Amino acid sequence: MELESKKIGVYFLCSPAVMQNAVQRQGQTLKSGNKPKRLGELLLEAGNISQDELEVAVRKQRVDRLRLSPVFHMLSDPELAAISKRFEEVSIEPSKQFIIQDEPDPTLYILASGRVEVYRTTLDGQHIHIAFVEPPEPIGEMGYFQGGIRNASVRAVGNVQLLQANYSDLTHYFEYVPRVAHEFMKIVEHRKYETEQIFQNKPQ
Repeated sequence: MELESKKIGVYFLCSPAVMQNAVQRQGQTLKSGNKPKRLGELLLEAGNISQDELEVAVRKQRVDRLRLSPVFHMLSDPELAAISKRFEEVSIEPSKQFIIQDEPDPTLYILASGRVEVYRTTLDGQHIHIAFVEPPEPIGEMGYFQGGIRNASVRAVGNVQLLQANYSDLTHYFEYVPRVAHEFMKIVEHRKYETEQIFQNKPQ
């Protein structure tokens, strides 16, 4: 079941009218063909929130997003607050490929909103669909044990919001925090099994 995180607006103490005005401005920018600013940026520019309030809201949302993740859901609030400092937010446009098969990329992603496709490309250019992934699943976990080399590509199906962190910043949790290590390995083994089944059942 898809579990998308709360929208950033939930974390701001603004009136519905102020929020609606910011959303309208965001939509107008999108219609004009320009890249829309994030809601927090618009509220900050308009003087509706302070820089401190924006940073607090982003931190709270990031912690909640990590709490939904099957990798980190068992951590306490202080532990989530600590590990959240290792992550940052990133937005991906529709159809954009952000993980490239066979290339190095030492990054773990947590899908916060949207949908992505995992696929492989054969030597003759054939596209082999592996899976669609939805929130709050991790992406790129297999590369942790492969020196960061990707064994598949990933593209955004629509607009996608991710949290990203370098593997090296998560080593402590994956190797010395049993609760996280156990859940992480469960996901890795499950994804590995699913991928192997796809290729075993693929017509020759």
